[in-house]
Amino acid sequence: SFFNELKRRNVFRVAIGYVITAWLLLQVVDLVLENINAPDWVMQVFMLALAIGFPLAVFFAWAFEVTPDGVKRESEIDRSQSIAKTTGRKMDRNIIIAMALALAYFAYDKFSGPEYDPIQTPEPGSEAIAETTVITTSEALKTDDKSIAVLPLVNRSISAEDAFFAEGLHDELLTQLSRISALRVISRTSVMGYAGTTKRIPEIARELGVKTLLEGGVQRSGNRVRINVQLIDAASDEHLWAEVYDRELSADNLFEIQSDITQAIANALQAVLTGEEQQNLDQKPTENLEAYAYYLRGKAESRGYGRETLDIDKTIASFQAAIDLDPQFAAAYAALAIDWTERYWGTNKLGNELQHALKALQQAQALAPESPETLTAEGYYHYWGYLNYVQAIAAFDRALEREPGNFLALRGKAYTLRRLGNVEESIATMEKVVLMDPLNAEMPADLGYTLLHAGHIKRAKVMVNRSVKLGANRPFNSLVRAELLLMLGALDQAHQMVKISPWNDQNLPAYVLDTKLLIIRAKADTGEIDQVLGNFTVGSQSLGPQFSQGLVYLDRGEQDKLNTLLSDMQESVQTAVLERPNEEATLLDLVAFHGLSQNKSKLSEAVNTYYASVKPDAFRIVENRTIPVAYAVAGDSEGLLDYLEKMVEQFGPWEFYYFALDPSFNNMRDLPRFQTLDKRYRQWLEQVE
Repeated sequence: SFFNELKRRNVFRVAIGYVITAWLLLQVVDLVLENINAPDWVMQVFMLALAIGFPLAVFFAWAFEVTPDGVKRESEIDRSQSIAKTTGRKMDRNIIIAMALALAYFAYDKFSGPEYDPIQTPEPGSEAIAETTVITTSEALKTDDKSIAVLPLVNRSISAEDAFFAEGLHDELLTQLSRISALRVISRTSVMGYAGTTKRIPEIARELGVKTLLEGGVQRSGNRVRINVQLIDAASDEHLWAEVYDRELSADNLFEIQSDITQAIANALQAVLTGEEQQNLDQKPTENLEAYAYYLRGKAESRGYGRETLDIDKTIASFQAAIDLDPQFAAAYAALAIDWTERYWGTNKLGNELQHALKALQQAQALAPESPETLTAEGYYHYWGYLNYVQAIAAFDRALEREPGNFLALRGKAYTLRRLGNVEESIATMEKVVLMDPLNAEMPADLGYTLLHAGHIKRAKVMVNRSVKLGANRPFNSLVRAELLLMLGALDQAHQMVKISPWNDQNLPAYVLDTKLLIIRAKADTGEIDQVLGNFTVGSQSLGPQFSQGLVYLDRGEQDKLNTLLSDMQESVQTAVLERPNEEATLLDLVAFHGLSQNKSKLSEAVNTYYASVKPDAFRIVENRTIPVAYAVAGDSEGLLDYLEKMVEQFGPWEFYYFALDPSFNNMRDLPRFQTLDKRYRQWLEQVE
């Protein structure tokens, strides 16, 4: 029969052997090409060649036979002299070997090596906080089928200026996908580190905790744009969908391409879009291509948190240029409002930032009052601008209804909830942010800090370790680790930690130097104390450095030096009261000055003025140590103990760790109320895991 003839001529064996060998070759070639950064078309050509080769191999197996005298046509061979059976047995052995190699490679690729674990603790002090259990990316992979990371789009243009265009398009794609509630989209911060990476897709997916990745490139040439994208399944490293868009460069075409890509991804991942989400895909933010290019540039350079003044000013200029070209560009107004508000919140203030922010926000509200961008800007205006927490959360919630993956809105909501006192809800929100942005070095530190002060020590250990692994040189990350060590009573380990980077850097923020000084004062290391004091920037707008110096003079009983310092501080305080009477820093300077001056009545007045002037902040009582230290050095035991008892009541006995260490409280340690608080802390410390 025909079937038996196929078997006799080894056609089935050739087909099976060809498929297995071709698969092995593809794995090797893929690995080689990926490591030499070969263009995508090289792999595609190789796959095409192997596909064409398959029917040819089957045909030759049918029509020809390998004999001791060479390759001959089947029709020329005497059946009695055929060695097809011998050849078949040899092929069986080769097929078994090839299958074994394929299985070995498959097992190695899927199961070898440890799961990505961002938690390591190489620095001194790791012994006290060495727990590393965390909800890892592998667990996220098991439960989250519709997770995606969009890798940075490769700029294939000659002009370096087009890099901003590619980065901006990347950010816009993330924004579009974030508006689909059925998807979990990794934020821009975590994926930007993979620009130019040689890592394989499965490895990247494990690190980010996603099941699919989108990669591609952008090329601008004259009045045309070419965008190629591929959606890849992380488990199999196979393409789920791919497309090349070669269009005339216009705003309409760009938005149509973005919408098509987003829709295709949703279809491939079986993510059902709501009617509103479908409508959002079809919206065009501007008809002006040049304005859109400026907007993309601003988005590419903007991170939204912790930027320096010059960086914010650059993006302000980009968004303003976009608005100048298109006065109806609502998203540009919203971005401009956030930038002006951030400039007010975190940098040297000009005095008119909030006026600029309000003007831009009002324009955005007039043009697109319910857009996620406008609502996010409104949330930050209330939060960063005026600490109006309820209004801020309401705006952030409305933004998240329209864009569930809005990283900025979710992060702003988390911080606002914490200040409002909704600590557990803040923690839950921060955990969502960490899942969205798994490689961001900032969020694990903020989450660890919040968990620490909420008394969730075991979970705090995990996040603190993670934060140091991801951002070992970030001062705040290291500060949170130090606070955790101190809270756990590991003073010696904290002392060892502050001797290495970043603690030995010259330009540490004052709040980090304060903690370093506390540790060294608790260890009574005179030489190190003098060295740390030399790193404080005296003469800044805040009197924090002078206050720290005064505490050291009190420790040492150096009254003459303290009197000289107080004279200098008085002059600075008087200037601050005249120039900045209502600023929180000025009000705290008055508290510090009257505390060091040991003037109880003036201190009480300054504390009352401070609380009457500042907006409520639930975390202020554990963050602001100026007031309790001022009470202690002024000898106001009633004021101090009332403060400490309220703090412990609101948060927990663990917050007493600072006061158990600081030498400024030595004159209070024999008081019964102080001893009761200290005993509660020691009992908690014995029970904590």
